Amino acid sequence: MIGFTHARRALICSTLIAVAACTAKTENQTDTASVTGDTGMASSTTTTPTPAASGTTASTTGAIVPININTATDAEILAIPGMGPRMLREFKEYRPYTSIEQFRREIGKYVDKAEVARLEQYIVIK
Repeated sequence: MIGFTHARRALICSTLIAVAACTAKTENQTDTASVTGDTGMASSTTTTPTPAASGTTASTTGAIVPININTATDAEILAIPGMGPRMLREFKEYRPYTSIEQFRREIGKYVDKAEVARLEQYIVIK
């Protein structure tokens, strides 16, 4: 029985990782272009260039491309590292967000200030 439970957990984890990997690759060039002027949300990691929709190579600097939290799909929100179904529900519950302060206040009910600050790098409010 223990072996079955362990195997089931491993299968569930593998499935979640695969879903996150697939949804993270659905970013398109239009979404990226709308936030290129916001350099305050850049990450220090680098990645290799990825092919753009037009067949050319889009230059990526490893910057985190924030999502509009008011219009983001469930898959886009779940693509945020460490995001789970409970936080997805909380993110969506307070829509529409009118300011980053509102986001901090509402999400701060569920996680500490450090986690709110980490989540902020993945979102934008428009």
